[in-house]
Amino acid sequence: MGLFRRPDVAQPTVGGMAQLAARLAVFLRAGISHDTAWRELSSDPDLDLATQQLADAIASGLADHRRVREAVVQSCQGRGEPARVFAALVIVADESGTPLHSALWALAQSLRDRVATEADIRAVTTAPRQTAWLLMALPPLGLVVAWTLGIDVVTFFRETTLGRVAALTSGLLIGVAWMWMRRLVGQLLPDTGYLSPACDLLAVATAGGALPERALARVENALTQCGLDGEGIDAVQRLAELSRRVGVPISVLASTEAEWQRHRARSSSRDAAATLSVQILIPLGLLILPAFVLVGVLPVVVTLLRDAVAGGPSGLW
Repeated sequence: MGLFRRPDVAQPTVGGMAQLAARLAVFLRAGISHDTAWRELSSDPDLDLATQQLADAIASGLADHRRVREAVVQSCQGRGEPARVFAALVIVADESGTPLHSALWALAQSLRDRVATEADIRAVTTAPRQTAWLLMALPPLGLVVAWTLGIDVVTFFRETTLGRVAALTSGLLIGVAWMWMRRLVGQLLPDTGYLSPACDLLAVATAGGALPERALARVENALTQCGLDGEGIDAVQRLAELSRRVGVPISVLASTEAEWQRHRARSSSRDAAATLSVQILIPLGLLILPAFVLVGVLPVVVTLLRDAVAGGPSGLW
């Protein structure tokens, strides 16, 4: 059965899962039992609350005499992609007899790269976002200034066709600009599919000397069982064919390819984040500035001209 996200289950943060995987890897490598390790993690104050809840659920499952694999898979159900990748690693390691600590360390590195990329993107987009908020605050500020000057802009928006059209167009431009900027940022930080665990899982599955065909079957089964995207299966199949042709152990190829994929994803995300600071200014200039003119400038100008014309030639001066 696939693992689907449920709204009533707390979602561990990416940073929390990275710290969880790293500490568990250290515990297991030092020879600490799973029961002791998970009990310690469930009360670790450095982990966020959702990650502590996950660790506590796994510790409770182990206390009920469940196998480690069963407790982890059941507890990770519906808790987001990092937790589901964690469960897939446990499944593959259990089936292949591979030590879990090295795979967990690779997962922790992937998650840390994700956290670093998110920090880079937040730093790059801080100034454009603050500019956007400032520009979106200018139209109501312009209305307040006009009202203090005695200009009845409310009547302009309510009782004139031009005012209603200007207000509607301004709101539409601001909404489109905001969705545009969110999409630009969302393309750099997808909600799913950013871990691409197939090569890491293959490295775990073949570390114990399993045949490539058997290892591939285990990887596909773990991805399906944990409700993860099968992206990367074609790549690991090509690695298996390359291993057979040249006689290189597939575990080495899989580990190298997984590390290269993480490096490539990190580099491309940071390059895209560097260009985002320019791209995000496009909707600001094309949409938000015209919206400000429509709401903050147009009613003032029209009202002043109308009053001047109504006052005759003397009103123009």
